[in-house]
Amino acid sequence: MLRVDEVPSFKLGTFFLPFLKNIMKDTLFLETVDSTNRVARELGTAGKPHGYAVLAGSQLKGRGRLGKTWQSPPGKGLYSTILLRPKLDVKEYPKITLTAGLALSQVLEEICQLDVALKWPNDIYISGRKCGGILVETSSLQGEADGHFALVGIGVNVNADKDSFSSDLRKSATSLFLESGKEYEILTLFEAFRSRLLQLVFQLAHEGFADILNKWRERDMLQGKWMQWLTPTGEVIFGESLGVDNRGIMSVRDCSGKIYEVLSGDVSLAPQFRGR
Repeated sequence: MLRVDEVPSFKLGTFFLPFLKNIMKDTLFLETVDSTNRVARELGTAGKPHGYAVLAGSQLKGRGRLGKTWQSPPGKGLYSTILLRPKLDVKEYPKITLTAGLALSQVLEEICQLDVALKWPNDIYISGRKCGGILVETSSLQGEADGHFALVGIGVNVNADKDSFSSDLRKSATSLFLESGKEYEILTLFEAFRSRLLQLVFQLAHEGFADILNKWRERDMLQGKWMQWLTPTGEVIFGESLGVDNRGIMSVRDCSGKIYEVLSGDVSLAPQFRGR
């Protein structure tokens, strides 16, 4: 097991002390870190096994897709990255993002008794507001398959109140506390998510994607709705979401009937649908 002092500039802090009697040998706990994905990547390169995780009390440079930042106030959220070495062909790795989204939504539904919606490809929504996100990254997928790994980074607003969010996020973001009126033990949510993620990744590798995809589609907040897609080139396309196909790729049909495959870029409900 990697000692805490072997990770430069980080320390095991007081936030997780109440849980240390139950510390797991396959988790690195850090009070503060720049990015759990960055540390997990170093650990993956060093050979840490499938299921190993980094869990932080706060992040200084939390990241989302497309270079977006993720606010990570101390002690208010679940900030973690889980290392995966799945028995998958590398062309199947993109399906891990939707698999992780399903795992997280199921855990929040079961523990918090909340209705959770998923926004392609990686966002968690409750009552029309963003509560969490997932960032999946991979090692270099060249060379021997035994050296390949994926990193599933998650950020969930758990016990944050309104004052925990910056003014520009207060209308669009929410937390489990704000939605339920209850506070939750972050370690309990973490353990439940990791367990469910590993179960579903095993299912993906051995039984395929169909059942996972069908359950993801049940929570798809965009399917059949008018949406906008900001393409990687900066073009904005308005259209109806046709949902996600068997590969996990979203399609959208514009006003002229032209159908686009959304491989990257940013998608959201069109303005007239927000708040409905």
